Amino acid sequence: MRSLRPVALFLLAALPSSAVAVQELPTLRGYQLGISFQQARASRLPCQPDANRLRCDAPDSVQLTFERDTLTGIIVNFTAQPVTARERWFAVSDSLIMVYGDPDSVRVQDDVTAGTMSTTLRAYWGPLTRSQPWGLSYNAIQIRFGTNVGSVAYLSLGACFWAEQAPLCAAVLKQPVTKRTSRDKRP
Repeated sequence: MRSLRPVALFLLAALPSSAVAVQELPTLRGYQLGISFQQARASRLPCQPDANRLRCDAPDSVQLTFERDTLTGIIVNFTAQPVTARERWFAVSDSLIMVYGDPDSVRVQDDVTAGTMSTTLRAYWGPLTRSQPWGLSYNAIQIRFGTNVGSVAYLSLGACFWAEQAPLCAAVLKQPVTKRTSRDKRP
């Protein structure tokens, strides 16, 4: 049997040098940031306009956000559970850290609105930079009714492609290009 090594080396040498240097945009639940509405096969999904965006519901509790025919956000919603926000975080944190590395921050904020206590826990992987204009966050929101507690959670992946997208995107995209040096394990 002939070795395929010379063929593989030829094919690698034939690739443009920019193909190796370009970092792929991240994927969540099979959807890659930056793909078009058509590539995401979103025309078969229930969608609704939201300001200058189009939000579409995909199977398995996934929401897709499109701007200018480009996928700019992916949200995975998790079912409500009778546990605290911290319990939800500790149940998934090892898996998330194994895939994405240590989060850049984990913050908890307590609020009281109309006598109802709520707690939001947010773990964030970032920071957004011009060379990596996307971020991932895990959010758990807990509501306490008397002695009962419940929470919902979602995983969100979003990207900045244009300065007009949001004030944060304008600031990120004006930064000089820098190389990310964290322990990020994303491909």
